[in-house]
Amino acid sequence: MKPAHAVAIAVFVCWSLQASAADHPTEVKKFLEVRESCDESCDHWRGESGYDKERQAEIDWATCQSCQGTDAELARLKKKYKADAQVMEALNELEVEIEPKDKVAAKRFCVSTKKPK
Repeated sequence: MKPAHAVAIAVFVCWSLQASAADHPTEVKKFLEVRESCDESCDHWRGESGYDKERQAEIDWATCQSCQGTDAELARLKKKYKADAQVMEALNELEVEIEPKDKVAAKRFCVSTKKPK
């Protein structure tokens, strides 16, 4: 696929996600933005490559800022909105466990991660 086609597809996917979330409750919209918006989201940073030490530090910091607590929040929202088919369709598209299983080590890692300059 040519780079221009990949960009066009990514823009369409981002627009589709945002449009489909328009009718969701505010807390669901905000959660979806944190998890999967097109820039600066948890899923965005999880897909990035740390091609050098500086870039990896930026990715580590951004991931810690945007991903912590999203597993528990996803579970909470699924429980709360289990009767809302439209909300559940959006939530079910997300990976259930994106955070490390060892929460203590992850928290320790994120506490030690500093915002890059």
